[in-house]
Amino acid sequence: MDIVVFALAGLGLVFVVISLSAPLAEMLRLPLTVTTGCMGLAAGTITYLLRFDVSDGFLDSYNAWLVRTLSLDAQTLLVVFLPPLLYEMALGVNVRRLLDDVVVVIVMAVVAVVLATAFVGLSLWLASPLGLLVCLLLGATISTTDPAAVITTFRDLGAPRRLLVILEGESLLNDAAAIAIFGTLVALARAQAELDAGAVLSGFLYDFVAGAGVGAALGWLASRTYPFLGASAAAEATLTVALAYGSYLVADQVLDASGVVAVVFAGLVTTSVGVVRMGPRNWNTTLAVWSQIGFWASNVILLFAAALAPHMLAVLDWQQVLLLVVIYLAALCARAIVLFALLPLLAAGNLGAPITVPQKLLITWGGVRGAVTLVLAIALGEITAIDEGQRQVIAALAAGFVFLTLMVNAATLRLVTRQLGLDRLSEGDIALRERIVAATVEDIRRYVTGMARDRAIEPEAVQEMRDAYETQIRQTIRHADDSEIAFGERLRLGLTILANQELQLIQRAFEEEAIGPRITIRLRAAAERLSDTARVGGREAYEEAANELFAPHIGYRTAVYLQRYLRFDRPLRAVLSRHLNLLLETENILGDLRRFIPEVLAPMVGDDAAENLSGLIGKRIRYVQEQITIVSRQYPRYTEEAERILLLRAAARRELTQYRSLRDDGIIGVELFRDLVDDLARRRRPLDSPPPLDLGLSPIHLVEQVALFATLSAQQRTTIAQWLKAEIAMPSDIIVSAGERGHAMYFIASGVLEVRGLDKPVYLSNGDFFGELALLAPTRKRQTTIMAASYCRLLTLSRRDFRRVTALDPEIEKTIRAAAERQLGEGFRGALPEEADWSGGGRPYRLQ
Repeated sequence: MDIVVFALAGLGLVFVVISLSAPLAEMLRLPLTVTTGCMGLAAGTITYLLRFDVSDGFLDSYNAWLVRTLSLDAQTLLVVFLPPLLYEMALGVNVRRLLDDVVVVIVMAVVAVVLATAFVGLSLWLASPLGLLVCLLLGATISTTDPAAVITTFRDLGAPRRLLVILEGESLLNDAAAIAIFGTLVALARAQAELDAGAVLSGFLYDFVAGAGVGAALGWLASRTYPFLGASAAAEATLTVALAYGSYLVADQVLDASGVVAVVFAGLVTTSVGVVRMGPRNWNTTLAVWSQIGFWASNVILLFAAALAPHMLAVLDWQQVLLLVVIYLAALCARAIVLFALLPLLAAGNLGAPITVPQKLLITWGGVRGAVTLVLAIALGEITAIDEGQRQVIAALAAGFVFLTLMVNAATLRLVTRQLGLDRLSEGDIALRERIVAATVEDIRRYVTGMARDRAIEPEAVQEMRDAYETQIRQTIRHADDSEIAFGERLRLGLTILANQELQLIQRAFEEEAIGPRITIRLRAAAERLSDTARVGGREAYEEAANELFAPHIGYRTAVYLQRYLRFDRPLRAVLSRHLNLLLETENILGDLRRFIPEVLAPMVGDDAAENLSGLIGKRIRYVQEQITIVSRQYPRYTEEAERILLLRAAARRELTQYRSLRDDGIIGVELFRDLVDDLARRRRPLDSPPPLDLGLSPIHLVEQVALFATLSAQQRTTIAQWLKAEIAMPSDIIVSAGERGHAMYFIASGVLEVRGLDKPVYLSNGDFFGELALLAPTRKRQTTIMAASYCRLLTLSRRDFRRVTALDPEIEKTIRAAAERQLGEGFRGALPEEADWSGGGRPYRLQ
């Protein structure tokens, strides 16, 4: 047989086996890893017992030698299968939520791996004649867990999303940490060096940090490349495959760092940034492609590794088999220490997720080992720097430990779940289920009755349908009436559903190209935070999170700093432009949510809870509209243009939807559809870039709004404008602080500022000024703190520039000095000026 035909036939057989594993696992109610591992183990056992080599029976002597020479060793398995396996896992992680629990994830993934390596290694060292370095290598090999079965079980149980994120982060990062420690220990063994904790730690840190840097850099570079691929889903998915293997090879071969860590971080960057850089709707295609690749990689690597296991296990005698018990108990204890000792400490510091004792027990029992551990076990048998007898024993022990966890832990996971009571619905869930069933059955009855009337179906057939449904309708309605859910629980459930619906609306708007990548990232992060807080803290937490959605962030603070101190306006213009677009898009989404409540949510949570939720969404809408008004008063033309673009984008979305509907219904062909879409894209292109925003910070125009300068001549106002610097202050910005020495005097062109530190509240508004101590008494410290109470435009005059103005025009100096001395003598006026400009809005970051 030709070697190519042989390889293709073998590959086809492998795919048949792993495809049959899925329905077999479903039928036996077992995790997929158990059935795939058993099939591989059975195949390996048969070939070992029969001493049968498939290649000898179908290939000539040369091709059989070539196949044996090129057979998959541990390094080949790692390079071929591990990058796609880890990259696919990374694509399913929510990075924003992962960052919220990054401390817990690091403890569960990295610290737990280090602890398991040490605990298992020392236990085996004390119970066997094996060397310490060899025992630690075994500990690193089996410290990586594969909690996919636990994640699947928890997801089926509707466990808290925060807990699932922690488990997903653990499954992703502990592979990277374990392999990095494994590589460091192997390097020490090959160098015949003494075991040095410092060397192990430094080697691990280099592998991890350098690998993370490579993966993040290449992931970011790929995210900037997607827009140049013409929105081709096939091209973008192909580039992600190149990214997975490329990040591994660059880190491993070029920098001698951890390629596994590089793949993980490349995947995390892709799922956080690349998702909105790809063409609309292409992310789902990419996920579908990687779901298939991940299925192949995880099952093929497990099948191959399991088939090699019997040859490894055959070297163990009965005394060495007893060492499996030592390893098994040590691994369970290490995992339990992390869950029952370390996580409570984090929870005490408000850093950990709320995990109940039954959940901890299930996670402990779910420390199943899988394909990665098997591959590392095979690699142990190939380390020539270790004595052959010892490396064969530890490789066999590692393989035996994997199958012990698969046959004991994974196979009994559902039984343990039932025994712990984690498979039962809560009373609230049962009551909610009855409400949903009642509403659904009633809707089905109305639908079928209407369909029968429209089609003029015989009354006898309609009555037969009624008889079939009537019993179920009465029963479900009675159960729904008898099932009471506390108002607070229904409200919490409604808030969670609303937040999830908000996420769906945001994703739909992005896929329909109504919003761009930056706005999508902000809106998604906000909706996810609302969902998390509502699930845990109810309405109060939801309101608090909603209040913070439009609060100043680090990007805004940086832009203000650049404008205020470096006079670099562009970042601030971009921030304010995005802020307005964020408000406009949020207003649209909240409008859809308000319609969603009575139509869909009310039957689930009840009219009283739905009314409460409608009031809450209405409050958010009013707040957003107030913020839009604030911006529109400052920049009316820009706001008008942004709203016009928003309407045109909505029209384009509707037009594109109509064209797709006509194509899907077969009314127009593909060529005509493409022509229509291309024409629409040409007309849409000017809408993709927002118009430039003028901050309105021209000093010559702002001078006209300061009453102090009204007595100056036009020429003098022009002169002073040349030395004044304009800046923007947003609500809650602190302009000057008590106790500091001033460097500039401030003139208010528009807006309201609050003076704090006096006996009663004092406000400054249009035409007022403050900070005159900087000019008249620069050594004196300020006695009050002045904070922006609304959107403000300020003019600043530094002490140095004041001296320059004095030299140019003494009359200007006299005017400013006289006004400053008069205010110092009188002090701040206590009343809010009637002409105060509140157009910027007061206390803008609270829902009032």
